[in-house]
Amino acid sequence: MKFASSGNSMGRLLSILSELEQIENSVISGQDRFESLNEAYLQLTLDAIKANEGAILRLDPAKSHLYIESSIFPHPISAIIPIMAEEIDAIPQSSPIHIADLPASLTELQDRITQQLQGFGADVWIPLQTDGDFIGIIALGTSSIGIEKQTWVDVLISTVANRVATAMAYSRALQEMRTAKLRLLLLSDVTAQISKLLDVESIEKAAMNHVVSLLDSGMGYLLLGIPEMRQLEVRSHVLFDADSPADLHGIVIDLEGQEGESPAFSILRDVANSGISQICNDANQVMPFGKRNLIAVPIFRREILGVMVVCDKAGLDDASLEFVDEDRILLEAFAYQIGVSIENARLYQEALERRRLQAEMEEAAKIQANLLPAAQPNIPGYEAAGLSMPHHDGVGGDYFDFIQEPDGNWGFVIADVSGKGMQAALLMVMLRTSLRSEVARQNNLLAMTMRLNALLCEGSISDAYATFVYARLHLDTGTLTSVNAGHNYPIVIRCDGSVAQLEKGGSVVGMYPADVLANIAEYQQETVQLHHGDTLLLYTDGVTDALDPNGDPFEEQRLCDLARRIRHASANDICTKIRDAVTEFQGDTQQFDDLTLLVLKRK
Repeated sequence: MKFASSGNSMGRLLSILSELEQIENSVISGQDRFESLNEAYLQLTLDAIKANEGAILRLDPAKSHLYIESSIFPHPISAIIPIMAEEIDAIPQSSPIHIADLPASLTELQDRITQQLQGFGADVWIPLQTDGDFIGIIALGTSSIGIEKQTWVDVLISTVANRVATAMAYSRALQEMRTAKLRLLLLSDVTAQISKLLDVESIEKAAMNHVVSLLDSGMGYLLLGIPEMRQLEVRSHVLFDADSPADLHGIVIDLEGQEGESPAFSILRDVANSGISQICNDANQVMPFGKRNLIAVPIFRREILGVMVVCDKAGLDDASLEFVDEDRILLEAFAYQIGVSIENARLYQEALERRRLQAEMEEAAKIQANLLPAAQPNIPGYEAAGLSMPHHDGVGGDYFDFIQEPDGNWGFVIADVSGKGMQAALLMVMLRTSLRSEVARQNNLLAMTMRLNALLCEGSISDAYATFVYARLHLDTGTLTSVNAGHNYPIVIRCDGSVAQLEKGGSVVGMYPADVLANIAEYQQETVQLHHGDTLLLYTDGVTDALDPNGDPFEEQRLCDLARRIRHASANDICTKIRDAVTEFQGDTQQFDDLTLLVLKRK
């Protein structure tokens, strides 16, 4: 590089400063990269003082060493130079340091620099600083013009040092801005991918894999709340660090606090309770979740769903770095999006479950509708009618039937099976099938009931049972023989208006095995004579337990009084009038239970 031929030092300095301005303008105009500034500054300085080697050394505070930012050497050199805290404090922050006058406290640093830079012997160090913080050194080799005697050289060195420090600070800010931009792009891409997932477990795993990479960390954990228990549970984790703590999957943190717990547990509990993020860069406070530091942020939606934890931030060569506010802001934005995805996935799964249940209810309703009689039976000298009104979505647990027995007699059955939906429908199928099979193969009502109990115990699920009444009408005599398995007492309304109940029976079927049932009570049957004009009324508790708007039940007495008043109506009309009376009694109150009636009337 040639300088303008000024005959004095000031003219030479101005010429060099003009060259500096040209270099900076080329970068500003976009003709060159900003990262090339420091090398150009260094080359210009070396040419000005007639030296052929030098380096700009940048401080890495995380690792406490200097590394080469830019260099001009006769042969390539790459080096990392350790620097002690006391040496950083000892380096003057303003004047150039001439090696000939080097303080004793820096001689070991000078030896390390010479050794690491393969014999490079610097004549002068120029400390670099921004906002009063030491950030590096410009080390210049031997000059052939005696720079210690040239005033303009001190001005040049100070100017270049300020420009280099500014360039390094700007370069670092530019790199941080690029990193932040890249993080935001990655965050946008990742959240778009995760938002397409429709189950919570997949979201948990994907979220933690991405966020740990996004924050250059060694491990991460996602904890979701268990609201009814006031607890946080570790649901997912990612461990990139081979020396990570033990697997914490399934670990539970009590949100009320526990004696002697880890400080990290307290941090996560505070985040969950307060909804305020926390950063902890104290290695003694983060175990067992991390080894160096952690950042924990709440996962929000309409409420706090859980806590996202990322641990052990690292830089190049696994250097430990502290979490900063930029990390917190990024993680909070990510956690918010994860909260949205988790809630959406839950809503989706709930919608699927509702759809599944609706389909199940519709199928159960079809099954139950097919089990009920399609028409009234034609029984000489008698009328028979029945109806069933499920209390919810067309699906209930009530069943009635008219069965013509092999000998020509008729059986009338009403039952109430436990459960709702498909469980009740399947139990009703089992009860109906088993009952019809037993009616066809034997004549004894008590034995039939015991056998029915055994079949339901063997074939049904746990806690499934049924109450039922089976009444056999002997057509030749007009007598009615019944057995009651834990059901509401049948009512007989005489032609003269008197009312009687059939109270003999036993326990429900399907709940107790035969050996247990024998020790509880034996089934009993009861026989009554039906005269002309008499009516048998079978019903389920959806009639007598129906509530009015004040919470008062319909009760058996009201049913008996009503049955007495309408005893002269047809069997079908009696069913309809009782149903209408119960519906009117309930008013706007939701139907309490399935309402089922069966009426047998002797003409």
